[in-house]
Amino acid sequence: MSGAIYGGDEVSGLVFDAGSQSFRVGFAGEEYPKGDIPSYVAIQEAIADADIEKNEAMEVDDNSKIQNKRDKNFFIGTTKIIVPRSKTTVESFMKDGLIEDWDLFERLVEHSYENVLYSNPSEHPVLFSESSWNDRARREKLTELMFEKFQVPAYYLSKNVVLSCFAQGRTHGLMVDSGASQTSVVPVFDGYAVTHAVVKCPMGGDLITEQLSKMLEQQKVDLVPTYKIAGKEEVNEGDAPKWTPKKNLPEVTDSYDHYMKKMILEDMAASMLQLCDTNIDMDYVDKLPSTPYAFPNGYTKEFGAERIKLPECLFDLSYLKSEAKREGLMTVAQMAATSANLADIDIRPTLFSNVTVTGGNSLILGFVERLNYALATKCPPTIKLRVFAAPTQAERKYGAWIGGSILGSLGTFQQMWVSKAEYDETGKVIVDKKCP
Repeated sequence: MSGAIYGGDEVSGLVFDAGSQSFRVGFAGEEYPKGDIPSYVAIQEAIADADIEKNEAMEVDDNSKIQNKRDKNFFIGTTKIIVPRSKTTVESFMKDGLIEDWDLFERLVEHSYENVLYSNPSEHPVLFSESSWNDRARREKLTELMFEKFQVPAYYLSKNVVLSCFAQGRTHGLMVDSGASQTSVVPVFDGYAVTHAVVKCPMGGDLITEQLSKMLEQQKVDLVPTYKIAGKEEVNEGDAPKWTPKKNLPEVTDSYDHYMKKMILEDMAASMLQLCDTNIDMDYVDKLPSTPYAFPNGYTKEFGAERIKLPECLFDLSYLKSEAKREGLMTVAQMAATSANLADIDIRPTLFSNVTVTGGNSLILGFVERLNYALATKCPPTIKLRVFAAPTQAERKYGAWIGGSILGSLGTFQQMWVSKAEYDETGKVIVDKKCP
């Protein structure tokens, strides 16, 4: 290391990509993340109030013992979260694509270092992704946290859509990122996000699972989460499920039960939902083969036209169930057209010819073709429209992390790091100057 510039060639950097669904972590230069941790944390109240009063009445000299018992227990990672426990809520550190609960976020970062990466924070520079609508206060707080608490030697903050663009081998494009809680469209030009043209909407995977849940209620399908099932028997389609409930289960919270049901709904969405290439033609849809889904309790059901109609709400709001209709919602194609038109007129042809789809919802079969059809009616006829998506599922799901891995391992990037010396000299505002 020379002067205030960090020379990161000696030690590989780490890449952290935080999302509403999961937290991806790994080493720069590697193909895929080393860990994909749920963004949800199970939080258990350690001791009941009655037990505390009982302990306090026992004249315990060491007050710290009681204080420790008052503390909460935190369970991070899929295998820990899914265990049923009493008085345990399941919460996320993110809201609307931004870090909301900093204590939970800090615990996830600690867990990543200790149990996934097995590395010392002070030995590796770290690159974080952020939403294009992230505010200055949160950017500076994250910078301060990484330098002060984790003592990282160098740090960088980059827009997740820019990283997704790099992962595709491009430096410009109209990035359509459809994730769990949000769908956003951001123009990227010459390696920079055009932030005044960001268009986002609370439509994503969570909305689809919500629609899926309503559909199962209407069809009177009982969604039994796996933690309640001790054993099951396979039954023919249409027959009532035969399963044995687990005994001596603790009394779980609503948030835990909801999380476990949501896992099943997400699996259903991933395995059976599909989009038509054009607007839905019911005569055509009715002729498509139905797809069976086996529920955890042994019940199997065939789903036909409904598996096409459900994700169509992303492109046609009339397919949203009436209770779920919200003011100000836009379809994915409307968002893409609006965002491109907010950008400078000179770069619009470049954006329309480089529409890139990323995020979990892009894994729905037919998503790219459906967007291409819907967007063709909204862009000028003289413009050449091309919609891309990464060829593999992993590249679509981990687009921002892969872009960060590429960027963090480039020799030309090493001079871009914000070093500890620069942070000590300037303070947390350095992030606004060095990380556009």
